[in-house]
Amino acid sequence: MSLVNSTSSEKSRPDRDSAPGKAPLSTSGHRGDGTSAYKLLNTALIGILAQPESAEPYVGMLKGIVGTVGAGAGAIFHFPAGATQAMPIASTGDVSAYAAAIQNFADSLRPSARSPSLWDGDTETPGLFITAMRIDGDIEQGFAMLVLICDNTDTLRSNWNGFFETLGEGFSDIFRATRQARVNRRRDLQIERAAISRELHDSLAQSLTYLKIQASRMQLMLRQEPPGEPYDRSEVESVVHELRNNLNIAYRQLRELMTTFRLTMNGKDIGQAIEESVGEFEKRSRIAFDLDNRLANDELTVDEEMQLLHIVREALSNIVRHSHARRAKVALRHCDDNSIRLTVDDDGVGIDDSQRRAQHLGLIIMQERCCNLGGAFSVREQSGGGTEIQVIFTPQKSMAANY
Repeated sequence: MSLVNSTSSEKSRPDRDSAPGKAPLSTSGHRGDGTSAYKLLNTALIGILAQPESAEPYVGMLKGIVGTVGAGAGAIFHFPAGATQAMPIASTGDVSAYAAAIQNFADSLRPSARSPSLWDGDTETPGLFITAMRIDGDIEQGFAMLVLICDNTDTLRSNWNGFFETLGEGFSDIFRATRQARVNRRRDLQIERAAISRELHDSLAQSLTYLKIQASRMQLMLRQEPPGEPYDRSEVESVVHELRNNLNIAYRQLRELMTTFRLTMNGKDIGQAIEESVGEFEKRSRIAFDLDNRLANDELTVDEEMQLLHIVREALSNIVRHSHARRAKVALRHCDDNSIRLTVDDDGVGIDDSQRRAQHLGLIIMQERCCNLGGAFSVREQSGGGTEIQVIFTPQKSMAANY
């Protein structure tokens, strides 16, 4: 197998001489000027940024290539520097019959470390067209290989030179973008998992620790009684009552954590998560909810989004359970000092002493989460009836931008 430089004759020749009778990709073709190649590369890049772990963007690009040049089938392979095997990335048909020729072509690329970026492999296998496109980057090195199965490879060489040259120029960027998108995705997942771990520790783990202490306390009470002597039933019942209450609290926390994780981990941004939460609580009640969210989706960190969503859901839960309201509103606005203000208000009965006791846990939860945001929390009764909960905090990204 020989490698033939696909660029003009003025550029350097490959390390390995081309075989007699083999010609480089023609530079005289009038079709395939690169416009369609740019469109395919751009579409693939958008898909990669959205789904960095999926092969679908490459499959879509390959289908476009096959359809554009009129090939019967195709495949894209990655041959990293130092590898011994070309790795398939995408295919539109079965190319296994050409596996040996494809691997031989990949092996022949290794001596050409300083060759130009685009190479055309002239093989003795009828109907097989292979182009290697160089990948250069700080991390990723090697070649991308485009394999096409067609009736006449000479037609590809004579009519689609510009198309393949454009692909060669863009493939390196596509592979680097794929790697960077995957690195970013893994980093985001690590941040998200760290936030989830903190959530479990700060809420559910503390409740379970308290339950464990109460269970040990009751066990100690029962053991201290002399044989045959009755234990203090009222004290034991008091501990059992506390255990039951805290089990309910732990269960409620677990249910809310699972809901929050579902909303934040299923590809939803903070705006969608809040909108879905408002819709969920509206279905639970006869209260008409309004949502006025003026935040962009990239203003908060993952941890801030989770804390804010918890506060919103806790406020909505209190409204549905205690307010007897007909209308309620959730508003997220920017303040002049780059802080963010969340207000949740209703036209219900307000918070008297009995209501405050009933909502005591929810108010504590919201206040603690507001402290986690470094913000200020307030609850006030409105003059026209009802309650307003307000949270004001400055996002970390805003604070960093001021320095």
